[in-house]
Amino acid sequence: MATITPTSQVNAANMAANWSKGVAANSGKWLQKYLAPKALFNANPAQAQQAWSAGVNAALAANSYANGMAAANPTVAANNATQFGATNYANSSTTKAYKYTNKSASLAAAISAVAAQVQAMPKGKGANNNARMLAWSTGMAAYKGKITASS
Repeated sequence: MATITPTSQVNAANMAANWSKGVAANSGKWLQKYLAPKALFNANPAQAQQAWSAGVNAALAANSYANGMAAANPTVAANNATQFGATNYANSSTTKAYKYTNKSASLAAAISAVAAQVQAMPKGKGANNNARMLAWSTGMAAYKGKITASS
């Protein structure tokens, strides 16, 4: 005869088994909320920056970064890389190709412009090569955050 017993503890195995099913079942709800939020994510940039700054300061005060790094387990990282990382990395070549395609024209223009400047500089051992290297670094740094989608 079956009995009903109250649950006093959460069963981790049940949680793990039901998580992916729950996520998959709610994908439509997620998309609906994503496409029709109460407020757009960029509705108030100044307020968002202030909240971000407060969060960063709270994390610094709690020593979150150092504590997280101290707790990092390289063995777990290696296992994850072996089990999932290589596959995810390979799959990103197709799933994120559109992002690269959208930025490739701007990136190519930036590289070409900086390369033209560097190629016009004198070559040679020592100071000349150092100047060319720094010109490349400085030139590309000027484009940081400015490589935009071309479409």
